[in-house]
Amino acid sequence: MNIFDGTYDVNKFSIESFENIGFKIYKSYDVSNLVDAEGAYYGFWGDSEFDKREYELRFYATNKIAISSGEIFAEEVTGENAIIKKSDSSWKEGIKDRRTAGVFGNSKNAPRYMDYVIFGNVIVLCSSEKSSAVSGASDPIENCRKMLSKLDIVSD
Repeated sequence: MNIFDGTYDVNKFSIESFENIGFKIYKSYDVSNLVDAEGAYYGFWGDSEFDKREYELRFYATNKIAISSGEIFAEEVTGENAIIKKSDSSWKEGIKDRRTAGVFGNSKNAPRYMDYVIFGNVIVLCSSEKSSAVSGASDPIENCRKMLSKLDIVSD
C-alpha cells in the first residue's frame, strides 16, 4: 500500500488519532503564529519501546490548507539545510526541539528532522537515525510511513 499517493488526502486526523496508535505527546505548541494551524505537537512513536522516534505533528483544517499555509514552514525546518536557529526561524515556537546535538553528542547542533510528509490534514516532520547504535530505518520518510500506516484511514 502506497500511503503517499494522494488517495488519503481526504482524511481529517486529530491528535487523538495519533494517541490511539501509541503516539506519546511530550509538548503541545502555541500555534498562534503558525499560519492557519489548529494544533502542533512534539512527541514519540515506535513499534516497540526500543524503536521510538521523535516526530512533530502540525494539524490544519484540510489537506489544501496544510499545503498552502503549512508547507513553507515545514520546508524551512527540515533537511540538511534546515533553519534551527531561533533568530532565523519564521515560526520560533519549539525550535529547540527541532535540533539535536549531532552524532556522538558533538557540540555542533544539527537538524532533527530530515524530511516531512503532508498526509490528510496533518504535516509530519520525520526524523531519522544517524547512529548505528540505534536500530531502525535511517530513511525519514520510511519512519513516517511506518507510523502513518497504523492510522485508521479511508480512501476517497
